[in-house]
Amino acid sequence: MRLFLGLVAILAIIGVIAIYTGYIDVNQTKSASLPTVEVKGGQLPAFNASVAKVEVGTRNETVEVPTVDIKKP
Repeated sequence: MRLFLGLVAILAIIGVIAIYTGYIDVNQTKSASLPTVEVKGGQLPAFNASVAKVEVGTRNETVEVPTVDIKKP
């Protein structure tokens, strides 16, 4: 596998050098264009979802906080 990838890399380098030095000349003879696409009909899917009811609100709550005593040695 390494040998194959090495050969491909060497061929690619040789191709780039050949184009750069002028041994291979590539000219565009015809411009490209995108194909025309026409879409007709079709239907989107429909879904029904039953979800839980969520109520958001606030309330006052009393929370006991522990006391901390620091004693010097």
